[in-house]
Amino acid sequence: MVYLCWERKIPIKNGRKKKKAMDKFQKKCCIFLLFYAMFCAVISFLFHTVWMLNYIPSESMENTLREGDFVIASRLETGEEDIKRYDIFIFVPPDNPEEIYIKRVIGLPGETIEVFDGEVYADDVKLDSSFIKEPQDGDGDGSYIVPSGHYFFLGDNRNNSNDSRYWMEEYVPLENIVAKAKYIIFPFQHRRKI
Repeated sequence: MVYLCWERKIPIKNGRKKKKAMDKFQKKCCIFLLFYAMFCAVISFLFHTVWMLNYIPSESMENTLREGDFVIASRLETGEEDIKRYDIFIFVPPDNPEEIYIKRVIGLPGETIEVFDGEVYADDVKLDSSFIKEPQDGDGDGSYIVPSGHYFFLGDNRNNSNDSRYWMEEYVPLENIVAKAKYIIFPFQHRRKI
């Protein structure tokens, strides 16, 4: 009786190639995950120190900002020299420290703001109102003297805005100002610089 013995050879080279290919794939995955983690850390850092993403929850700033808009703001532009009349800022209202509001600066430190007959005046000079949604009614009329280091804020939708006219503490201190609104980024059809 003759036995034929067939020896099956396992191709060692192909096994090594597969192992090398798997090692390369794992290395690429690790590098990708490392870069992704670094990217997330940098973005998180930037949004906690430089930028702020803010959702507009109400119509108090229409037509400039609409309910549902997402706004990018700069946390770096909140010094006294950065705050100009008509700029839009995100701040903590003095009457409600758990909230964050977004409104337009109308009164600067030391000014007398007068609101009457649908118009706003700063030290007897009529202010621009081209950005307001509709003519202002007489609700909230009065005279306001802005203290040093504080600001007077109004919403662009003056007839539907909880702003300085209605707060117990009417003026926002500089330290409560969090960020300056810069861009509407979403929805895309509203995208623009503020």
